[in-house]
Amino acid sequence: MDLAVATAEALHDVLAREVENAREESRLLRRLDASRLFDAATRRTAFLSEAGRLEKDLAARLAPAGAALKLREVTLDGIRAAAPELGGRLADVLGEVRALAASLSELDRLNHALASRALACVRGYVEALAPTPRAYDRRGGRAFARGSGLATVSNKV
Repeated sequence: MDLAVATAEALHDVLAREVENAREESRLLRRLDASRLFDAATRRTAFLSEAGRLEKDLAARLAPAGAALKLREVTLDGIRAAAPELGGRLADVLGEVRALAASLSELDRLNHALASRALACVRGYVEALAPTPRAYDRRGGRAFARGSGLATVSNKV
């Protein structure tokens, strides 16, 4: 049972770090810091992998703990009834995990909205620098003005 609590605490710690990373991502989106946003995306991928592994480990550790406590079905209420101290610790940690997951979900919604706004802003800049012709050539394709194409866009100021 101690291993299950330790795994839940590890999941808590991973989620807490990701909540902080999501807060930093909000700041990066406001500044349009593309290179650091790509780094944040890489960190999110690693987080998802680690959180998934910890969830599987937790499930794998709860099953034998439930069997050792002679529970037919492994539930928090059942664990608390059979082992009040460890069950209480596990319930507390999992409650914090749920709260962190809700915070991360809310931050992700905010970051999605910020990313949508940033994308609209970047598209506006690109359109201003290299406008898309509104006319068609005689074959029905887009008419392109010669020499007006955008060659490079830099994020350096």
